[in-house]
Amino acid sequence: MSQSQDLVMVIKNEFWACAFVLLMNACAATGGTNIAKNTSTHVQHVVFITLLNPIDADAMKADADAVIPNIPGVLNYACAPHIDVGRKNIRQDYSLGILVEFANVQVYRDYQANLDHVALIKKWKPKWSKSEMFDFGAP
Repeated sequence: MSQSQDLVMVIKNEFWACAFVLLMNACAATGGTNIAKNTSTHVQHVVFITLLNPIDADAMKADADAVIPNIPGVLNYACAPHIDVGRKNIRQDYSLGILVEFANVQVYRDYQANLDHVALIKKWKPKWSKSEMFDFGAP
């Protein structure tokens, strides 16, 4: 092999080595290793909302999806309707469930006072027939 062919081979090998490392890191970052992340030192804010008109669920979810993940301090966020997994002992009497995770209580307090959060609640709360909220985690 010539020097240029050797160089091409080295570059190809380096490329594939880098690609493999990036792929493995991506798998780990997306849960590909199937190791649960313990976030019990964080604050979890859970809300179950029942809407006066269930047809509003998609619009409220779209508004929440546009606002909540962009509020400073939000580590994780999920918003979705109830899913039927075939278990009779699972409550089904709500329109949307929302989960928001924060690093600590002060960040959670800042979130509560955030103007975008306040505006979202002001817009949607009159359309709720019921809401239940639960906070748990590290103080």
